[in-house]
Amino acid sequence: MLGVGILAGMVCSPLAWAHPGRTNSSGCHNERATGGYHCHNGGGGGGGGWSELAETPTRLKVIAIPRARVWINGAFVGMSPTPAVRVDGTKVRILLEHAALGRHETTATLDPGGTTALTVRW
Repeated sequence: MLGVGILAGMVCSPLAWAHPGRTNSSGCHNERATGGYHCHNGGGGGGGGWSELAETPTRLKVIAIPRARVWINGAFVGMSPTPAVRVDGTKVRILLEHAALGRHETTATLDPGGTTALTVRW
């Protein structure tokens, strides 16, 4: 009976730490549920263990009034209000396009490692 308990413990213990989700080339990935970002074994693959990144991703949410199509740094991200999207760097270029009002372009400087909600009124 003791052998069965030891065998069950050996089989089940790796499953307790496993979770779905692919990792990038550094062994890291985003967590959809929490919006967090973490690495496994300090990056480089492997699995198990946790190693937090020193830097949290910078994200931007654009709210245009009235609603408009939104591009951030040249990439279309959807209609406003946009979801909080990850951006590289802290300086971004935002382009809005509205059927009646035309195009409007602006720039913004974001706080690194946080989510910024930017409201643009025409």
